[in-house]
Amino acid sequence: MKNIIFYIIVSVLLILAYTTYGAMQRSNEMLNRYKTEEIYKIKQNLKNFVDVTYSTVDSNYKNSMDKEYLEKHYGHGLKNIIDVVETIFKSKTEEVKAGRLTLAEAQLEAIKEINKIRYDNGNGHIWISDITLPHPKMIMHPMMPYLNGKVMDDPKYNCALGKEKNLYVAVAELVQKQGSGFVDYLWPKVNADGSIIDVPKLSYVRLFPDWNWIIGTDFYVEDAILDGMKKSKTELRQMRYDNGIGFFWINNMDETAPKFYMYPIASSIENVVLEGGGLNKLGNVIKSFIKICKRKGSGYVEFTWDKPTLKGSIKDVPKLSYVKLYEPLGWVIGTGIYMDDVDKFISREKKYLNQQIWQLIINISIVSIAFIFIVSLLYYVINKYFSSDDSTKFWEEPTEEEEDPMFPKETSDDSIKIAQELSKIMLAEQTKLLAYTATLQAGKECKGIEESKLAVDKLTEQVHDIAINVKKMAIKIKEDD
Repeated sequence: MKNIIFYIIVSVLLILAYTTYGAMQRSNEMLNRYKTEEIYKIKQNLKNFVDVTYSTVDSNYKNSMDKEYLEKHYGHGLKNIIDVVETIFKSKTEEVKAGRLTLAEAQLEAIKEINKIRYDNGNGHIWISDITLPHPKMIMHPMMPYLNGKVMDDPKYNCALGKEKNLYVAVAELVQKQGSGFVDYLWPKVNADGSIIDVPKLSYVRLFPDWNWIIGTDFYVEDAILDGMKKSKTELRQMRYDNGIGFFWINNMDETAPKFYMYPIASSIENVVLEGGGLNKLGNVIKSFIKICKRKGSGYVEFTWDKPTLKGSIKDVPKLSYVKLYEPLGWVIGTGIYMDDVDKFISREKKYLNQQIWQLIINISIVSIAFIFIVSLLYYVINKYFSSDDSTKFWEEPTEEEEDPMFPKETSDDSIKIAQELSKIMLAEQTKLLAYTATLQAGKECKGIEESKLAVDKLTEQVHDIAINVKKMAIKIKEDD
């Protein structure tokens, strides 16, 4: 019997150790899995946010090169300019009708007046051509006077976009067909460094039928692109998420001179080369953004940065950023989030799970002690009330021919029933303990620990009831004797 008690004690201790190890291991697995899933969600959110801003930038850029969009948003201004010029023509026509000017004088005066008109900080101007075909003649071009009077048949004017058609022929055919309209094309432009490149332009042209002259004005599409860039910066500057904490920035692609084109929380450092002194750290972070965009076009960057708080700032807090290159403009669009909140949440969850595990261990320990107590009590009852010279015979059922002199048959039957009942109870309770331990090991969620804890609590109550029943049976047997 003592060997049985020893075996049970060892078994219970092994179960307790196994349960503790399994619970701790499961807790760590759950926390690691949760952290992995949470970081994945954060990465997806950052990517989705940047993709939205990327779409905004892309839309503004493409609109700035779309003929219909340009006509809608810039055409009104161009039409207003031509309206003014047409007023001059009409006034000169009235002078001719009144006999105060000849046609040649009126046209000459109109050319002189229109030649002086400038707008858009001096960049906007008006030119005049005729409708002669197969190739029109330039009447007046204020920016290139050497073209005045020349027939515009040079192949270099075959620049109407999408057609490779002579620009002035396209203009003449347009106004003869519908009186006015828009034409897009390529035109040389002198850069600040003196180089000349062909850039997109959009012109609005209108026929003045009294003289068969075409009056036109235009603007460089790159001006619309600049407007689109300005619009994108404004829109991104106002975009926020995470209760206004999350924001977006735009930086360049030059590792030798890293800088922000737009940084909403510190506009003073925009367009400033971030190198030297206290700027080196920020400059190095931007370089890491540039490097990953050069390699992959987009990606995640981990680094540490100071986190501002109401009480000051926390030094070197882990941060995760996602950046994406918008190649047409050479912009790197990005956003980032501090990761310390995730670590804090994981720490709180770990503390909570450890508390649950320790409570579970305590409950299992209580059950184990109670279980051993039952076995000891059984051993005590057997030895006190049913002891014989050959104790091993207690576990053997007497034959019909043989009756133990110390145990009448009736008494022996009762003792056997009690022993058998207690054995069944002990086996059932030990089985439950093992089952609850297995439940803990198989649990896939935190609720597995909670369910096991509740089960052990229930088992504790059952063991308590068993101890009371054993005591009652012992007293009854003693009274019967």
